[in-house]
Amino acid sequence: MTEFSFGRNWDQFIKNYLTEERVEAAKKHILDFLEIPDLKGRSFLDIGCGSGIHSLAALKAGAAKVISFDVDPYSVETTRRVREMSGSPETWDVLSGSILDEKFLSGISLADIVYSWGVLHHTGNMWKAVENASRFIKDNGIFYVALYVTTPKSDYWVRIKKRYNTASSAGKAFMEQWYMWRHLIIPYFMRSKDPLKYILEYKQKRGMSYFTDVKDWLGGYPYEHAKIEEVLKFCREKLGLELAGLGTGEACIEYLFKKSGKRS
Repeated sequence: MTEFSFGRNWDQFIKNYLTEERVEAAKKHILDFLEIPDLKGRSFLDIGCGSGIHSLAALKAGAAKVISFDVDPYSVETTRRVREMSGSPETWDVLSGSILDEKFLSGISLADIVYSWGVLHHTGNMWKAVENASRFIKDNGIFYVALYVTTPKSDYWVRIKKRYNTASSAGKAFMEQWYMWRHLIIPYFMRSKDPLKYILEYKQKRGMSYFTDVKDWLGGYPYEHAKIEEVLKFCREKLGLELAGLGTGEACIEYLFKKSGKRS
């Protein structure tokens, strides 16, 4: 079974779709979910930085320090390119490493905001990845994580993802077209809605591209998922985190946890 290279996908996203408008959309999404006006004076740790757009968004939101890392070398390269395009700010570091690598993690600093959107469920060891990520939250800090939710079709999607990753280039293209027709075009036409409008407005969702996300969804493997109550229980009982916000979506659930300061 071949793992999906998210980095190659993000490389194409940056080349074809990155705009200031998308960065602003990503920044708005982060700040809206955190319910704060900016990130001034805060440090931001982006775990599984992918394209680097959300690290850049955090920087533009005023973050005092941004640290980004990813296990995929193409993601690291892409994020470094975005950093260079932004003037190579000294307050933004881009590193190569895994959230499951204890030696690498020993060199990572604590952060006011630990951010990992749609990443930890692709590590092959989701619960350990969540636990490791939580170690970097400062006292009174925030953990903003998005994870796939368990649905009746979760096992079905595992089979689809395995098939996609072993398919030829032509086979992948066919599956991408199948997905768009099956899950967007036909349903929208049946409801007399415009699928093209949805695609054009998709950038308002965290600055993303619909076509990039189709490949990301079909190819995203390893793939794990959890019920909301499982995540809440794990983070509360094992990690000692307090839920501060919850956002539902089509596949990912956004969780906002707070870490209380140490009691004297």
